[in-house]
This record gives sequence, structure tokens and C-alpha cells, in this order.
Amino acid sequence: MKKEKKLKELWQKLLEQQPTNDDLRYIIRWVDPLREAAWQKLLEQQPTNDDLRYIIEYVDPLREAAQKLFKHSRKEIMEEIRNLT
Repeated sequence: MKKEKKLKELWQKLLEQQPTNDDLRYIIRWVDPLREAAWQKLLEQQPTNDDLRYIIEYVDPLREAAQKLFKHSRKEIMEEIRNLT
């Protein structure tokens, strides 16, 4: 219980300093008690496709949600079209 309290205190301090998307990705992957809060903060900060790829690759519990937000590039879309023809 003490550890979770300390994590919450540190999370509040980090929020005051405006965490980067890299900071949030680390927390999402490695700090389970803060995962959901960090995910919500990342969503507020408009995650890039690289952010979403990272979540898709490394964070099973959020994979589906990240896949729904992932925006395919025109090149990727055209490659998929070519593969279907």
C-alpha cells in the first residue's frame, strides 16, 4: 500500500511538470497501477502513430484501444490495396 501511495504522489509531481509522451509510454508499459491514468493523459496529448505503435506492440491490455486510434499512412493504405488486388 505504501508503494502505491508513493507512486500516486510521484504521478502528481510528474503531471505538474507536463510529462512527455515518452514519459507516459514508459509508465503505461511498466507501471501497472498508473497505466490507466497515463493512458488517459496520453490521449489528451494527442498520441502520435509512433506512440500508438509502441502501445500496440508492448501493452496487451491497451492494444485494442490503441489499434482503433492508429491512423494508417497513405503508403500503408496503398500497400494494403495492392495486396488485395
